[in-house]
Amino acid sequence: MTTTSAQNTLVGRGRTALRAIVDGNLGQWIGGRGVTGTGEEIGLISPSDGTVIGSLSAASEQQLDETVAAARTAFNEADWAEDAKLRARVLRRLADLVEGDAEVIAYLDGIEAGKVALGSVEEDVPDVAANLRMSADLISHNDGRYLQNPDGWGWVTKVPSGVVGAILPWNYPVAMLGWKIAPALAAGNAMVVKTSEDSTLSALHLARLATEAGAPDGILNVLTGTGAGIGSAMGLHNGIDVLTFTGSGSVGRSFLESSARSNLKKVSLELGGRAGYIVDSAHATDFPAIAADIAGAAFGTSGQNCTAASRVIYVGDDDERFAEFRTALIDATEALTVGDPFEAETDVGPVINPRARDRITSWIDEAVEKGARILNTRADVPDTGSWYPPTVIENVPDDSELGRGEIFGPVTQLLRRTSRDDAVDLINGEPYGLASSVWCEDIAQVRWWASRIRVGTLAVNGYSEGTEATPFGGMRQSGFWAATTVRKPWRPIRRP
Repeated sequence: MTTTSAQNTLVGRGRTALRAIVDGNLGQWIGGRGVTGTGEEIGLISPSDGTVIGSLSAASEQQLDETVAAARTAFNEADWAEDAKLRARVLRRLADLVEGDAEVIAYLDGIEAGKVALGSVEEDVPDVAANLRMSADLISHNDGRYLQNPDGWGWVTKVPSGVVGAILPWNYPVAMLGWKIAPALAAGNAMVVKTSEDSTLSALHLARLATEAGAPDGILNVLTGTGAGIGSAMGLHNGIDVLTFTGSGSVGRSFLESSARSNLKKVSLELGGRAGYIVDSAHATDFPAIAADIAGAAFGTSGQNCTAASRVIYVGDDDERFAEFRTALIDATEALTVGDPFEAETDVGPVINPRARDRITSWIDEAVEKGARILNTRADVPDTGSWYPPTVIENVPDDSELGRGEIFGPVTQLLRRTSRDDAVDLINGEPYGLASSVWCEDIAQVRWWASRIRVGTLAVNGYSEGTEATPFGGMRQSGFWAATTVRKPWRPIRRP
């Protein structure tokens, strides 16, 4: 990735994988083979320049029925659910294959979703492999529990649910796939995965790798289709025992309703967030380093991350120090390189599509009209494609869309509070409660913050979402029962 030769290899191998899927119109992976959908055509558009990559036919509801049946048959008749050693071996082999195809996956996510390729190679793909290996390791620990009282004894053990449906967002295409399939497959389930129509290619490629790794036909199936079509049908499908969804709150609520209307399937929801990054100035020494970390937290993946630092909350009453921090944050933002996802120097790529760009633009314009002020000199972005520059803004009115909503773009608000209690209230007063960060270099004060901030994941002295060994999920309207995941801190990539 750091040389022209490496970049050519990435593009060359990735383009071959892309053409294998698109030229054959193989937008579905059902029962261990690529299949053409029988539904409507879905165009694949590059967010970098707006060009048409190709198109794939969506799955029909009849194909969904066939896929669920294939998954059920595999679950009932293959050795997968009963053979723990087989599952562990396949997951470890799949981890190796995913790592070996890191450049292919990075290309597919870059061309279709605008993901910065170097970030995919160095972070997303290793995260997928780490989750697969950790889940494989956990298989051997499922020994059950022996319970006894004077009336008798019992043996309690965990068993797979059956067919697990997973509905993915577009912002972390392969990473989110890995986070959902690793624990579900390790537990012995069969899966039906519906990708976002904006980012389906890497999931189709990984499903092919799963078959190569030895997964029985029908254990891992991938469908391309719309949320209103196949997604809704999965929510109502009586053959799906568990449904895991990452996306908007309104759609998440609809799946709870669908569960009640169908077979009472268990539903796991991750529904977004509006994370704050608190800087406790009384216990913060290196503002440029802190600002660089915030820039990564706010603008990585173009801010299209449910834990992105969409609000920076400075705590302190010293005007001179606040001005120093403010300047450091502006400088860190302006130091980012916005550009081609396949260039090694790029830190921030495009947003997913023109609809996202236009919504972000309208929210910022409204906030500015109501008195907000953009602080940084914003990077020039291409005229073609779906681009929005990293933006730091202050004085955002509470009654604006930006003041109350999840921006899901490369935008962060700078706020100032003089008391720690007020900063806590800003975080806890949100309907979302997924994640936040606090920079505080005093361990006793860190304990104070941790005991009061009510979010699923609180990072200290550096943006993070945990490791593959820590659970990931939110409070309040950010959802519940989210799968264990791993995401590494995103940091600006500097080149000499």
